[in-house]
Formats: sequence, C-alpha cells, structure tokens
Amino acid sequence: MLKVDYEHCTGCGACVQHCPKQCISWKAGEFGFRYPIIDEKTCIDCHLCEKVCPIDKELKKPEDQKVYAVVNSDKETLLHSTSGGAFSAIAESILSDGGVVYGCSMEDGFQVRHIRVSTSENLQKLRGSKYVQSNTGTTFKHAEEDLRAGLKVLYSGTPCQIAGLQNYLGKEYDNLLTVDIVCHGVGSQAYFDKFMDDLRRRYGDVQDVRFRDKKYVGWSCGGVVVSLSPNKEKTEQPFYNHENYYYSYFLSGDIYRKSCYACKYANAMRQGDITLGDFWGVEALKLPIDSYNGCSLMIVNTEKGKMFVNDIEGVKKVEATVEDAVRHNDQLSHPSKLPEIRQQRLEEYNKLDGLQIQKNYLETHKKGIIRGKIKVMIPKKLRAKLRGI
Repeated sequence: MLKVDYEHCTGCGACVQHCPKQCISWKAGEFGFRYPIIDEKTCIDCHLCEKVCPIDKELKKPEDQKVYAVVNSDKETLLHSTSGGAFSAIAESILSDGGVVYGCSMEDGFQVRHIRVSTSENLQKLRGSKYVQSNTGTTFKHAEEDLRAGLKVLYSGTPCQIAGLQNYLGKEYDNLLTVDIVCHGVGSQAYFDKFMDDLRRRYGDVQDVRFRDKKYVGWSCGGVVVSLSPNKEKTEQPFYNHENYYYSYFLSGDIYRKSCYACKYANAMRQGDITLGDFWGVEALKLPIDSYNGCSLMIVNTEKGKMFVNDIEGVKKVEATVEDAVRHNDQLSHPSKLPEIRQQRLEEYNKLDGLQIQKNYLETHKKGIIRGKIKVMIPKKLRAKLRGI
C-alpha cells in the first residue's frame, strides 16, 4: 500500500487514476493542496499505486538535447500566447493529423483542470499561464484509450504530471508526444478560490482572469481581468502582479506545493519529448529572431521529439544551446527555494479571507507596489530593449 509522502507528493494523480478498486481519493492538506488518501478497507494490496508513483523513480536521461528559440508566425496566436506560441504550433500539428490534445484549462468557475481538445476552435482554452495546479482528473485513462485506438495524442503538463502519465501507461507509445513545461512551482486551487472571492468584491461579475496577457505590458508579468458591468457590458482592466497578493506571492515563490521546493525535475533532465518555457534572456543572444512579442524556449529531449520538430510548420525557430536555455531559467538548474515567509502565508490562508489577505498585502508591500507602478509606465519597446542589455 502506498504511504503518502507529504513532503514529496506532487499530486499528479497517477495513483488515484490507476487504482483498480477506486479506493484512493483526495483530501486537502496545507494551502488546500490535494493529497491521496487510501481506504484501507477496500484496498486489496495490489501495489499498483506504488508502481505508478513517480516520486522514487529514476529520471529519464535526454538523448542529445536540441534547443531552439521559437516564435509563432501567426500574429494573433502569438499575442494570445504566454511566450512565443510554440505550444499552439505543436498542438495544431497534432490536431491537423486527426489527433487530440490534453492540456490545462481554466473554466467552470475558474477551476483549473486538464481537458481533452480535438478541434482548433477549442485550443485557445489551453493557451496561457494558469498559475494553479491542474487537476488531471481521469485524463491519463482517457489518453490511454485514445492511444490504444490509434489516435495521435499530445499530452502537456508539468514535469511531475508527465512522469505520472508515463508511469501510469507503463509502456512507450509511438503515437504519444509529451510536452513538459519549465515550472517554478504550483499554487493551489483552494488558495486561488479564496483570491477569486476578493477579485469579485473588487471587480463584480468576473468573467475571465488571464495571467501573462500581453495586452497592457507585452511579454512580461501583466494580465487582464474581464468582468460584466451592471448593464451586462464586458469590461477589461489590467491585472498586475504588484497589485494582487496571489499573483505576487506566486511569482515570489511563497505559496507553492511543498514538493516544489525539492522538485527533482527542476534541472535539464527533462521528462517530456519536448520542454517548453519562456526564453528569458534571448535578446542578449542576438539571434536572428524577433522576440518583441514573446519567444518560446523549446528543448527537444528525444528522437521522437526531434522527428516531430523537424516537420513542424508555422514557426520561426533558431537553434541555441542548453547553456543558453539554463542561463536565465533557474528551474532548469535547481528548484525554487523554500522561503521562511511561506509559514506566514499559510497562517494567513488558514485564518483570513481573501479581502483581508489583500488588505494586509497592500499595507506591507507599499514599496514594491510603487516600483511595480513605475515599471508598467516604461514603454514596451524600451522594456524589450532593456531585456537585451
């Protein structure tokens, strides 16, 4: 029987989805993060949960990695992507070949979960940063069904989710392409739900929250809140990290799942066929690519990934090096550091509602808020130029 390691459990969901007796469910731990719990009366000691748990499994070694700076050629797709739109190009290629895509979506009351997409029209649900740990639900099972049916499948997620999927499947599938993201850590759905209560008090009927939206500050850490006015007209307002406690605490690494601070995937030993992230610092490399509206970092880790990337269309890609990739992406060399203030954030979460936490944040982060306001006043073109220094 699986003994839950609360320090290292990533919540990937492999054990819950694989249990033949369905005797593993979820319970809330610190910050409301979900952890598996086993009904011992129903458990038959088959040990399948232990077999699929990725915590104690060795990392796969990449096969002669290739690194690219990537920018999507479609301007509309690029503007609606977090970085350079590489994921959209990969996903479109799979969909155009009759395949399906699994990825992270935020919908149904701002709940973050993995969903299955089979049309280009629904691909927009998977674009953009969510900054909340996604519930993989039963998508490992459904992906396996699609694979056995002969469909091409793209499954994207955090490295621990990709490792969980691979252990769940227990075998290689030629028709499976996996994409892991360069991940700093994850926030919890419960913590985000409390934050949404505060957003609704401030903005009213909130319809959408988009982290890393490029509309107001370009390729940076801005965002957009969409709400309905009393007369049912949609309004959009900037959503800046320096003005909101959830966004700010996430970026500073204060509220991640405990396992994130000891993440064994936070290095160049990637688990997916392809790794995607922001190519921070790309301007300084002086590559022949326009990164003004965002640039994706693409690390190709397997022969399958290389074959796929060789045929990918609709992007501009320029080769770089692993050293270039690691230089400005700390999570390719080490996990986020566990901050001392995390305990204080946890105590706030346990005792206060979202409005009170936001009030505390505004009172204790006045200097950071002022710096943030000054930063967003800098023209986009100047910020892009400064990134290249």
